[in-house]
Amino acid sequence: MAAADRLPPLPSLTALRAFEAAARLGSLTLAAKELFVTQTAVSHQVHKLEAELGYPLFRRLPRRVELTANGAAWAEALSDVFARLHAAHRRLRPRPEPTRPVVSVSVLPSFASRWLVPRLGRFFEKHTEVDVRISPSELLHDFVGEGIDVGIRYGSGKYPGLGVEKLYDDAWVLVAAPGFVAKRKLRAPADLARVPIVGDDNLEEALVGPYAHHTKSARSIRVTDSSMVVEAAVRGQGVAFARLSLASDELTAGRLVRVFPRLPLVPTGRGYFMAWVRSSAEREAARAFRGWMRAEITAWKRDLARATSTR
Repeated sequence: MAAADRLPPLPSLTALRAFEAAARLGSLTLAAKELFVTQTAVSHQVHKLEAELGYPLFRRLPRRVELTANGAAWAEALSDVFARLHAAHRRLRPRPEPTRPVVSVSVLPSFASRWLVPRLGRFFEKHTEVDVRISPSELLHDFVGEGIDVGIRYGSGKYPGLGVEKLYDDAWVLVAAPGFVAKRKLRAPADLARVPIVGDDNLEEALVGPYAHHTKSARSIRVTDSSMVVEAAVRGQGVAFARLSLASDELTAGRLVRVFPRLPLVPTGRGYFMAWVRSSAEREAARAFRGWMRAEITAWKRDLARATSTR
């Protein structure tokens, strides 16, 4: 095939999936709920797709979005594509009987790397007869079609049609490497104006109360992966407004410290939830994993309370 005849690469499937949901539902917020991700994640994927295509797909209006002509054409085409893809997936996916019980867990990549995977050894020690399949993903649409037993999601907990259990209400915490705090002599919020601030796409949510005034002129480092916020702080790149859930192990181990431990944590307004399909709720492997998660969360919150104590 001549170079001129080669087709351009296809856009990201994740971005197409986010756009299709938003177009079908007429709302980024409703699309986020359907896909079990944050509204920011859906917005980021749609902006990424628009940048790749070179034209807008939505007109952003107060409280809603409206398809452009190009957006409507893409939405119509994708509706058919995804319907056919789901039908083929259900028809063609082999379902061999496992030799051992398997629990399939879909979890946010940041939570998987910072919290879940480091603790999985304890699950295997307690449940030697069960295998685990971890699927790190921000998008989760079809529990049944994808064979998901348990989903760990960060949000509001409103997941229609699924069994849902709250695990933990999260909070923003200001952290840094111990050496960074000592070198920069950080003693009061006013000192934040002279150091880099690291955060994710939701950084503005944390910059309230005593932090709001003193961080307006500070340099900032933004990363879309919340786990990388913690890593940047550990490596001394700046002070980080991190999710407490993701920074907890580093705080407990002493690789990070709270910068101003006497100031209160800032609630994120969201939390971690465990969700599952009711039809598979009584599978022994799935029940074992859910029970183990409850016990781990209880022990973790106890350790976390000691690590973040203001005394």
